[in-house]
Amino acid sequence: MAKGAKRGGGRVRDKWRDKQWIVINAPSAFGGGALNYVPVTDVDHAKKRVIENTMFDILKQDPTQHQTKVFVQIDRISEGIATTIFKGHEYAKEFLRSLVRRGSSMIDDVHDYTTMDGYTFRVEVIAFSQRRLNTSKRHEIRMIARKLLSDKIPKLTVDQFVQEATMGKMGADLLAEAKKVASLRHIGIKKTKLISTSETRAVHEAKVIETAPSPVEEGEGEKEVAEEPPAESLQ
Repeated sequence: MAKGAKRGGGRVRDKWRDKQWIVINAPSAFGGGALNYVPVTDVDHAKKRVIENTMFDILKQDPTQHQTKVFVQIDRISEGIATTIFKGHEYAKEFLRSLVRRGSSMIDDVHDYTTMDGYTFRVEVIAFSQRRLNTSKRHEIRMIARKLLSDKIPKLTVDQFVQEATMGKMGADLLAEAKKVASLRHIGIKKTKLISTSETRAVHEAKVIETAPSPVEEGEGEKEVAEEPPAESLQ
C-alpha cells in the first residue's frame, strides 16, 4: 500500500459541513453590533470562548485604533447569535515597542479595581517620560495613578469603565494629573483583565459554604466522657 494511503477506501468526512456559523455581537459597552462571524462545532462548547479583535474592528473610525487589542468572551448563544462580555484589552506589541526611547523612563503600576456594579478588573497603567526620572518621581507618578483610579473606577458602571479604559478618556485624566510631577510622552491603560463578577463570586462563595464541614462533623469523635464517681469504700 502506498505511503499515506487511506485504509478501507471510505469517504473522508468533511468537518466543515458539520460546523455551525454564528454571529458574534460586541459587548454592550461598544453598542452590541455584529463583530465576527465564526464557525463552531458545538454551540455549548463555544460558550466562554474568547475572541480577539482590535478597536478598529469594533469602531471603524481611526486606523490608529489597530494599536489596541480587545478580547471578548461569548456569554450566551441563541438562534445563531452570540452575546459577549468584555474580557480585557491590551496594547499591541508593535505599538508598545514604538513608545520605548533611550534616555527616558518607563513607569508601570498594576492593581485590582472594582466597578460600582461588581466587576473586578486588573488594570495596568504604563507611562513614558521625556527624560530619565529618579526613583522618587516614578513612585509619585504610580501613587497619583493609583489614587485617581481608586477614586474613579468604583463610581463607574462596567460599560463606562470599558469605554474610558479603551478609548483614551482614562489616559487623558491620568496625564492631566501626572504631568504636574514630570513631563511625560505617554501615559495610558496598557492592559485590563476581567478577574471576577458579582455572579462568579456568589457561585464561588456558595461552593465554599457547601464544602465547608459542619460543626457536627468538626466535633465528630470528640465525645464527652462523664467523670466516673469515686468508688465507695468498703465497710
